[in-house]
Amino acid sequence: MIVVERGVIMENNMCMVCGNKNAKVEQIHDPVSKFINCPVCGMYKISEENSNFKMIDKNKLASFLFYKGFKEHTLPGNNERRYYTTIENETNSGGMPIYIDSLMVDSWYPCTLSEKTDKILLKLNDLSEYMGDKIGLDREALYSCFFVDRFNPVNGERRSEDELETQAMYMFDYLSENGYVQGKILDNNLNNLIITPKGYCRIEEWQRKISKGNDVLVAMKFGDDTKKLREAIRQGISEAKYNAIFIDEVEHNEFITPELLKHIRDSKFVVVDLTHQNNGAYFEEGYAMGLGKTVIQLCKKSTKLHFDIAQKNTIIWEREEDISLRLKNRIDATIE
Repeated sequence: MIVVERGVIMENNMCMVCGNKNAKVEQIHDPVSKFINCPVCGMYKISEENSNFKMIDKNKLASFLFYKGFKEHTLPGNNERRYYTTIENETNSGGMPIYIDSLMVDSWYPCTLSEKTDKILLKLNDLSEYMGDKIGLDREALYSCFFVDRFNPVNGERRSEDELETQAMYMFDYLSENGYVQGKILDNNLNNLIITPKGYCRIEEWQRKISKGNDVLVAMKFGDDTKKLREAIRQGISEAKYNAIFIDEVEHNEFITPELLKHIRDSKFVVVDLTHQNNGAYFEEGYAMGLGKTVIQLCKKSTKLHFDIAQKNTIIWEREEDISLRLKNRIDATIE
């Protein structure tokens, strides 16, 4: 069925990443690009002809989008849709695009069984309203949640359903046999799954250790005029093998301040850009320093820093293009 929405032709179609058949595909002005709103992956824009998209491992991308993707109008107080895109320097997007490439996806993707277990339990916890809540996931959501490889790396074709089910059951059996979850899989759908007390204990243990992990909160001014700055900082953090967290990209149900402070507490270190004399950035830096977190400070050359922090070693930049490498080098040199 084809419908018209927001002035563009839309149709129910298969998601290009996970294969969900209830995705909406927008036929936008660019004939080789598609904007997709998928119940599993969220909103994203890609071009199959784009060299950046071709370099991304689609098996990793499916899980990345499930865990980090944006559902429509889910950010509190923000009606402008956020979405991921593989198209660099996108303009006239009708929203707030987040650029992704293979480096970002690879740096996020868990490499070990233990890391996958932690991410799965944390995601299931996010999907629960309360302890003991029953969780259900349909087939494609289950595959993404359990890090199932959908595509054969040799020929790029989707694996058989038997192969996909085998992978999902392997991970489910591991979680169940170790006492982290209870439930069952029927017809490749996860039904009535419950996180056990032992599962919650593992989640709590992971949360205590998160300050030794890979997340890095970035404090800065957010807006159209800082998109280029944002992506330069993100690239530098990604190249240093860490995961940049921008609070306006985080989906949550809390007031913004508690969620922000939580991410500062959970971060390995904090990156702050003070170019725009943003009071929030000063507050976030002070809170991080009070917790004993390492703070890497950036500022444009033309900006005069507040005297309290003017003596702190700061990455002074003139062009956004210079930030990524300098930030990566600072992280490599100062973060253990």
